[in-house]
Amino acid sequence: MSNAGFYIFALVAIVIAALVLKHVITCLMRSIVIVVLLVILALAYYFFIGQYDPEMHDAVENALQKYAE
Repeated sequence: MSNAGFYIFALVAIVIAALVLKHVITCLMRSIVIVVLLVILALAYYFFIGQYDPEMHDAVENALQKYAE
C-alpha cells in the first residue's frame, strides 16, 4: 500500500470511528440521564410517599397518648 492509500485509509477509519463514537456516547449519555432520573424518582418516592404509613402513624400516636397518661 502506498503512502497515499494509507492516508486515505486512515482518514476513512478516523471518520468511521468518530461516527461510531458519537453514536455510542449519545446512547451512553441517554442511559446515564435515564438512570439518574430513575434514582431521583425512587428517592422522591421513598422520602415523600414510601415513609408515610397511616397504620404506623396511628400506632405511634396511640403509644404516645398511653405514655402521656
